[in-house]
Amino acid sequence: MAADFTLVRALARRSVDDGVIPGLVLGIAQGGQVRFLDAFGHRQVVPEVEGLTTDVVYDLASLTKAVVTSLLVMRGVGSGIWGLDDPLDKHLPSLAARPEVTLRRTLAHAGGFAAHRPLFEQVIEDGVAPAQGRERIVTLAAAEPLAYQPGTRSLYSDLGFILLGDLVERGLGGRLDVLAEKFLFAPLGLRATGFSGSAALSGRKLAPTERCPVRGRMLVGEVHDLNAFAMGGVAGHAGLFANAADLLELASALCAAWRDTAPTGGAPLVSAEVLRLFWQPAGIPGSTWRLGWDGPAATGSLAGDRLSRQAVGHLGFTGCSLWIDPERETSVVLLTNFVHPTARKDPRFRALRPALHDAALDAVGYCA
Repeated sequence: MAADFTLVRALARRSVDDGVIPGLVLGIAQGGQVRFLDAFGHRQVVPEVEGLTTDVVYDLASLTKAVVTSLLVMRGVGSGIWGLDDPLDKHLPSLAARPEVTLRRTLAHAGGFAAHRPLFEQVIEDGVAPAQGRERIVTLAAAEPLAYQPGTRSLYSDLGFILLGDLVERGLGGRLDVLAEKFLFAPLGLRATGFSGSAALSGRKLAPTERCPVRGRMLVGEVHDLNAFAMGGVAGHAGLFANAADLLELASALCAAWRDTAPTGGAPLVSAEVLRLFWQPAGIPGSTWRLGWDGPAATGSLAGDRLSRQAVGHLGFTGCSLWIDPERETSVVLLTNFVHPTARKDPRFRALRPALHDAALDAVGYCA
């Protein structure tokens, strides 16, 4: 029976008509094949209204943690550069005398780090150049007092992933954006994926985020997160841009890697052994976190009710998400610029995410 996306389209159009979001791109893939990819609404509504197409590139915000930082850490763990139970201070001098802060715990947002700190304020106010800003933000993040005993619970933390970005750069010998291009994007032929200022974004249509009160301008192709901005747009916690087709391609490659294969028949993007290790529950009390990726909560998940509770995914503050069920080779990408033209809270958007996921999965006959 042919897939029926009538409900998906109705939900998407209603969300635009009701002003929940300017627009959205939704994609779903199964078995390495794109089953649905469509755009609804507008790329932007300020300063003028412009239509949206599926090739528009979005600021992925915290999806960076999963699809860049975590995958590059997988590479280092697989090659023996780091052990998951290594204390971070073994590899990061800035974290001296914190042996309880391990790589495993930091990936699971259980390293003891505070959720967020406006570290950018000290960098921007001092007029520090981006190159020095990166080093300064890392130093400030490392100096923050721990908020709880590592390993006792999970607290979603940008600070931990700022430090993981530094770990990757030191261990793999390059800047995060260069490493991501070399080991992730280029092998998969992802041409519309990159960090702010990269060649991959040149000449492409980008979805603006908000009129930033700190920078005093509408952000288009400029990272929304201010700590990442102070680091020159390249950070372990935020900074990545991509379109939906590239994310579906990446997700399909990870589903193939789960089986220790590759879509093209070459080497897997990461080894199945390491990927499966990272994608199993981290074992932190009361937490759905894996290592660098989240899992759907038993009830009330933004991934919806249909998706397997063994699936993995991540959200982005700007309004983006990616969920993957490797066992059933199914992935769902939702890209929006919910924060455009201004960041706000709207419970309707929280309700939209799971409704769209459930409708899309139903349409393709997904059964967990």
